[in-house]
Amino acid sequence: MKNWILTLLMAGSSLTWAYGQDNARYTDARQFQIVGKGLPTEPVYQRLDTVLDRALTPAVKNLSKHSSGIAVIFETNSPYIKAKWGLRSGLFHTNITPICHSGLDLYAWNNGKWQWAGIGRPGDKTTANEYTLVSNMDGTMRQFMLYLPTYNELTSLEIGVAPEATLQRSASPKIDTTHRIVIYGSSILQGASASRAGMVYSSILQRKTGWDVVNLGFSGNGKMEFPVAELLAKMPASVFVLDCIPNPSPAEIRERAYPFIKHLLDKRPEVPILLVESVIRENGYFDQKIGKISKEKTDAIRNAYTKLKSEGYKQLYYLPADNLIGKDHEGTIDGVHLTDLGFVRQLEAMWPQLQRLMKKSKAIR
Repeated sequence: MKNWILTLLMAGSSLTWAYGQDNARYTDARQFQIVGKGLPTEPVYQRLDTVLDRALTPAVKNLSKHSSGIAVIFETNSPYIKAKWGLRSGLFHTNITPICHSGLDLYAWNNGKWQWAGIGRPGDKTTANEYTLVSNMDGTMRQFMLYLPTYNELTSLEIGVAPEATLQRSASPKIDTTHRIVIYGSSILQGASASRAGMVYSSILQRKTGWDVVNLGFSGNGKMEFPVAELLAKMPASVFVLDCIPNPSPAEIRERAYPFIKHLLDKRPEVPILLVESVIRENGYFDQKIGKISKEKTDAIRNAYTKLKSEGYKQLYYLPADNLIGKDHEGTIDGVHLTDLGFVRQLEAMWPQLQRLMKKSKAIR
């Protein structure tokens, strides 16, 4: 009997960890700080509020329920962190990893920067999920940031820690909500096709700078409808980024870009706006039809920009797509949507202008 007990004790901490994790104490994540939101919304994990989005298209309304770019900040000294989360849909897209589409992505504040710590792997076509994000930590009190699914609607989220551990809202969050970049765009911005939520360029920017970054990417539907401009104009922002040119047709750009951008410029003259050309479509080098349409889009948005600049709008800036994802043709998964490599390159291309524009802007009060 004594030998059997000794064998269990000498087996290491594995039994202790397993027992402890089975008895994790769960807390509703809504008690902690939520970042990456342009305006307060209900439900909290949606990107647009059901009251304010009445004028939007049904597609944008539906996509705004996806939690892309939203993250939860909390502190704990637990040796492990678990999560339970509910999803509206169990379906995945062929060009997006399940972890990015419907999973969770955890970062820890370590040595003065955000460091990746673990992921929440979603189940196979299920809407109820539970996963241990990280185990066997040393018990140091740390700040964590948990990115939510990019292409699914989150219906619930609970953070699980050891029963004796502290789990609390951070008194000194490492994301500064007085400096906020609001980005409007397409499926690329929403997260296709990053490996996980933290590798979308808006999330990389957030960790690099400590700024609050709002991801308003609407897959296939970032088409510059005027009600979106009206909604953007209501959002607290230090800088606006319009990275929406991949979705509208050349005709839609010619019709919509000028009034869309002008409305934002007129309503928010204190906020710099960066207009980003459509990422160059790699499949357009050989597919002549795609290449022709891409060029027409670029010509149309440049014309709108030139016209607005000629009218004296000094807070409008422009970023060409020439070096947006490199020149080796290796930045996409399918000729359109970016891999992690493409996302890193796009942020590197945008960074000098974003840094300058943030210096021109005023902190949000």
